[in-house]
Amino acid sequence: MLSFFSNWYANSDLRDLFGTLGVIGYVGAYLSLQLGLIKGDGYLFPALNLCAASAVLISLTRDFNPFSMTIEISWCVISIIGMARLYLVHRFITLSEEEAEVARRIVPGLKKDRARKLLRLGRFVDAPEGEVLTTQGEPVREVAMVLSGVCHIERGTKHVASVTMGALVGEMTLASGAPATATVRTATPSRLFLIRRDALLGFLRRNPDAMAEMERSVAADLRLKLAETTERYSGMITGRDTPPV
Repeated sequence: MLSFFSNWYANSDLRDLFGTLGVIGYVGAYLSLQLGLIKGDGYLFPALNLCAASAVLISLTRDFNPFSMTIEISWCVISIIGMARLYLVHRFITLSEEEAEVARRIVPGLKKDRARKLLRLGRFVDAPEGEVLTTQGEPVREVAMVLSGVCHIERGTKHVASVTMGALVGEMTLASGAPATATVRTATPSRLFLIRRDALLGFLRRNPDAMAEMERSVAADLRLKLAETTERYSGMITGRDTPPV
């Protein structure tokens, strides 16, 4: 084995070095993708593949192989197409401030083309006071994001908390399909983004990385709600607040 590498090194030239760098580039890019160090929908991954394919192409000028040459040229073309698509997405797809806020809140980190697909699955509505978003004990059919206004959370006949701009409603039972644990209704006229549960689940299944991002977003939202509830009940105990009605 040692003599093989010694002979290869003695007979190699600069083109062999390019080939070696190309292989390292391919393997490194794919490993980084699997480890989550880079994302497949950014510029870096296709750029690394383009550089690796170009390096291998240079090495093939020494030992020409038509099949390998075809594969490397194809990799170069595909990588260029991928980067061109990303440029067009950033250049020509625009989101309103409201749309961008919804995409950031529900699934952080989505590229604009996939954010647009997500937004098309839902709708923006202006809900009047008293609109019921979820009913305790009944299945959650739509997940809501509150863009403006106030919503009250009720268990039985008691008001236990309020949520406002940026809050998600119905996300806790999204994956399980379990009945809603509380009734949520608008306390003031509110601007909402509504998306059907089955449509959102379908989008997340087609985009596993988006599912992981949403899980982190839901976890952050839950921590915020727990902190607000704890503060509310702490105030009740110390007499700084009144019990919920």
